Amino acid sequence: MQHYWLASTSAWLWWIPALPLVGCALCGVLHFLALRARASDPAARGPARLSGWVACGAIGLSFALSVAAFFTLAGAESGRRLLKSTAWQWIDTGELLVDVSMVIDPLSSVMTLVVTGVGFLIHVYSVGYMKGDPGYAKFFAYLNLFVFAMLLLVLSSSLLGLFIGWEGVGLCSYLLIGFWYGKDKGWPSEAGQKAFIMNRVGDACFLVGSFLLVTSFGTLDLWEIGLHAGAPGADGGGPRLALAALLLFGGACGKSAQVPLFTWLPDAMAGPTPVSALIHAATMVTSGVYLVVRLNPLFAASPNLLYFIGIIAAATALIAGSTAIAQRDIKKVLAYSTVSQLGYMFLGLAAGAWAMAIFHLVTHAFFKGLLFLGAGSVIHGMHDEQDMHRMGGLRKYMPRTFWTFAVGAAALSGIPLLSGFFSKDEILAATFARGGGYYLLWFVGVITAAMTAYYSWRMVALTFFGAERFDPQHVHPHESPAVMTVPLVVLAVLAAVGGVLGVPHVTHLLHDWLAPVTERGDELLFAGHAPGLNAWTEALLLGLGAFIALFFAHRGFHQHEAGTARDQELARVQPALHRRLENAWGIDAAYTFWIVQPLKLLAFMIAVVVDQFAIDGVVNGAAALARAAGRRSRRLADGSVASYGLWMGGAAALIALLWMWGEWR
Repeated sequence: MQHYWLASTSAWLWWIPALPLVGCALCGVLHFLALRARASDPAARGPARLSGWVACGAIGLSFALSVAAFFTLAGAESGRRLLKSTAWQWIDTGELLVDVSMVIDPLSSVMTLVVTGVGFLIHVYSVGYMKGDPGYAKFFAYLNLFVFAMLLLVLSSSLLGLFIGWEGVGLCSYLLIGFWYGKDKGWPSEAGQKAFIMNRVGDACFLVGSFLLVTSFGTLDLWEIGLHAGAPGADGGGPRLALAALLLFGGACGKSAQVPLFTWLPDAMAGPTPVSALIHAATMVTSGVYLVVRLNPLFAASPNLLYFIGIIAAATALIAGSTAIAQRDIKKVLAYSTVSQLGYMFLGLAAGAWAMAIFHLVTHAFFKGLLFLGAGSVIHGMHDEQDMHRMGGLRKYMPRTFWTFAVGAAALSGIPLLSGFFSKDEILAATFARGGGYYLLWFVGVITAAMTAYYSWRMVALTFFGAERFDPQHVHPHESPAVMTVPLVVLAVLAAVGGVLGVPHVTHLLHDWLAPVTERGDELLFAGHAPGLNAWTEALLLGLGAFIALFFAHRGFHQHEAGTARDQELARVQPALHRRLENAWGIDAAYTFWIVQPLKLLAFMIAVVVDQFAIDGVVNGAAALARAAGRRSRRLADGSVASYGLWMGGAAALIALLWMWGEWR
């Protein structure tokens, strides 16, 4: 195994996450100044208009430093591609040492480029999308804070630092999903709470898994955990290590929306569209994939766990992909598509195709970021309309949005030679190559690929083709401004050519780049003999993937090009199936019935019966008894001579009776 050696120690690495944090602080100040200006003049925007460009500048500079770090690594020898800067020793108990360090290696360099690059385009787009919003400066403060937390997650050298960034993106998702908390009767606020709570379930698993790793290895350093996993004489092959990996995967399920913790992600569409793009494409949902790849030796030491991950991934991809077919909300289609594509990434991880999972993560950031921003452009041009059944014929009103959106849909559906075609089919090929039970997972992946092509072009047809189904008297579709469409063009180019990172038997740029990070996992999982396919088999699988993509894309487009008749027919002929697909197989409703409602009933019992009636009843009853006794005692000293004489005479009579009783005895 080839070991890392420091190429250099670089304090400037801290500026990569620090710049978005500084941008967050500046935007926060601008929001405060805007509130003061608005207090005297409600129409005044004050300095808030500067916040968009402050935030964009911070992310842009962070991206420039990420590019510099990437080329610094690229200029070093393969075994020396690591930059590290340690600020101080945070925890030193003698047995446990945790440094506060920033580390960039081949894996984190790819992640920082995606986070800052795609994040920068989303920030620029947001300048036009959020124009005129009362919380304009606050929105960009939250966006910068989100990027800071994600960069902290991918750059930290320890599991503890990673967890701080992990919690940070969870907090920011709550703030951004619920940004329009007063809209739609508070639905965004509820969606933000749902995302926050469901992620806490996964985070609890993450913490317990981390505790097990500390007890096993005595360290939280990510690199040392990778070295110890599966080492002779270590607890690498034992059940404790497998349980730790399983619990960490539970944390990944929460952040990356895998079954059973996926239902928060479609509801996250309640936030502004740039938030959807940032969460779904470049940041939060990719953190679970990053965690598994970063700790690939830990997971490779438990092959049975990897197959279990594959089952969860295949189920997630199938459930979400089929659900997307029946959605009418354009953002909901893309939301369930994201869940499905994350399932593909975890399917790649289950097959031990670590680099292919990152490859799909990168291409997905390009085309899914493009599709979400394109959907936002449609919503902006349609005056906040999101129902595709109320669209149609928009390509003549929004030509730039249409062409870029079509490129994104083609890449998502796996049309040959576009980025999604290569990254998706590489995962399927790696799964097929594992053989045995993985053949079933591959078959589910192929079915999901057909669904993906179908709903992608159904979405294009319902939105941009056919008769106009909107009210022209109240809705006037129009193209978005250049500040919104230029990022679409850039992402469309990346979605089209991004596949060059991993063309089979031609370029293995990403695979070779990530090899120093993944080689330990490959050694443990494959013992130096990774399963492969001959050129003819791989070409046959690629041909099958191309045929499926083209055939089902054609079906999805032409069945919906004329309008909504196909959807109405499905709802009429198969109403039960349609309702089940529309409601995500009833999983969310089952959670509500079996978990949420019982917990609400339990909370009511505790809050009302136990707290108010039992606990408060005892305390309030004691107080009422004391007050009653006080009122009666007060009559003994009411200032009346007659009352005093009566009490004195009565007391004397009582004493006399007691004395006489004593004498008689």
